[in-house]
Amino acid sequence: MLSVIGVLSASAVFAILFAYLCTSFLLAQFNVYRRMLVGEKSLLIIVASNIVSLVLLWIIGFALLNATGRHPQVPAAVVAMIAVGAQAVWLIRYLWLYRRDHLRLHFESYEN
Repeated sequence: MLSVIGVLSASAVFAILFAYLCTSFLLAQFNVYRRMLVGEKSLLIIVASNIVSLVLLWIIGFALLNATGRHPQVPAAVVAMIAVGAQAVWLIRYLWLYRRDHLRLHFESYEN
């Protein structure tokens, strides 16, 4: 039982790191930060990048779970909760950045 808790704890840490790396890579590829500053629509790209990262995280989580042979001990819902929780951290962060920069850009355009 203790080894299952250790595997889940390590999986949660690695899931958060992988979600950050995957999401940041996708956002950099689509140049989202520049799009936010010039006013192009970037919200759809932010959400789509997070969904793609979530799907990849979920698939890798199930593959690792099956490779370790702990599939009967750990329910699939736990893997899904770890993947969703890890991705939610970064989705909230990027949505906050979008909201902050989008409002700043909108306010600055009315000032000029």
